[in-house]
Amino acid sequence: MWLLGFVLGTILGSFAKATSDRIQEKVSFKKRSYCQSCKKTLRWYDLFPVFSFLILRGHCRFCHRKIPLGNFLAELVMGILIALVFLATLPTHLEQIFIADIPHLLLLIDLLFRCFIVTVLAIIFLTDLKLGIIPDRITYPAMIISLIYLILTTVLVSWNFYHEVVLIPFGKYLMPPYSAYLTDNIQRIVMDAAWSLGAAVISALVFFFLIVITRGRGMGWGDVKYVFLLGLALGYPNIVLAIFLAFISGAVIALLLMAFKKRHFGQTIPFGPFLSLGAFTALLFGAKIINWYITSLKIGS
Repeated sequence: MWLLGFVLGTILGSFAKATSDRIQEKVSFKKRSYCQSCKKTLRWYDLFPVFSFLILRGHCRFCHRKIPLGNFLAELVMGILIALVFLATLPTHLEQIFIADIPHLLLLIDLLFRCFIVTVLAIIFLTDLKLGIIPDRITYPAMIISLIYLILTTVLVSWNFYHEVVLIPFGKYLMPPYSAYLTDNIQRIVMDAAWSLGAAVISALVFFFLIVITRGRGMGWGDVKYVFLLGLALGYPNIVLAIFLAFISGAVIALLLMAFKKRHFGQTIPFGPFLSLGAFTALLFGAKIINWYITSLKIGS
């Protein structure tokens, strides 16, 4: 299972790095893969993530110049990250996700969406780190896909709950007009999606006010749109954790850069990479971290 995740992750890592490079070079996404040095189109057998780099010993087959090490690292790191997503999302036996029922369909959809979001996080991490911008051509389509995911999963979960109630021998007594059990629970399912949308809006507003307060010196409009996307993808309270981790890690790195005289006080650093790191942590470990924090508060009090 983790091996399948790693292989898929290396492919997504290659895609994320190529997409980021094309944004930086202002090249169409439709163009076939090419050597960044000699610009020659690569052959299909030169496009196997990780393995092609190792077989070619890190050099282009045509011009023999070094292939950027970042390509290899992006594929390798993404392989590890997607392997973690597979381990955290899937059941013990992989074949269980192919059982033809709604719960397993939801599991498969959740897995695909998580892989998609991690790929978006990687693209924005690489692009903002290099250019200091968060591209709209990535965030806008990702917002639409996230909204579709929210609507689709809400409908499927609601339908599955209704179907389970109907199958119970006394199920008709749990539905109107006998009881509000069914409607109350479906309302709760819909409210979970509404909380995600609300979290996205509130997060974007917070960053909007930060731009107003700092007059654009602390945040950019790309950050506002990015946190809106993350709110949709992570929901509440995971988005709060992601932003908190982003600010903490950003502050630590900024202090280290100033300590080593790589940056001076008042000089900005891209915030998108920290948001990506915080979002990935919240995506995989958010529930555990939040539960640990709440438990610690109860013990402390």
